[in-house]
Amino acid sequence: MSTGVRLAVWSGPRNISTALMRSWENRPDTKVVDEPLYGFYLDRTQLDHPGRDEIIADMGSDWRPVVAGLTGPVDGVY
Repeated sequence: MSTGVRLAVWSGPRNISTALMRSWENRPDTKVVDEPLYGFYLDRTQLDHPGRDEIIADMGSDWRPVVAGLTGPVDGVY
């Protein structure tokens, strides 16, 4: 059983969310996951986005393994 703590943080505007993410990811005891469902989103919406195919190839387009990783043990975060 994991003893870690999970935080889900949403922030805006964009520049503040990036600063917040960067500050957390610099902690050695913290794992940051940025836009984990973006591959699914691009695949589902079929948006014409630069790098779309590469993003989907890297991230995948199935939301289920992403959610399983994010809701599983803290040490095994996606």
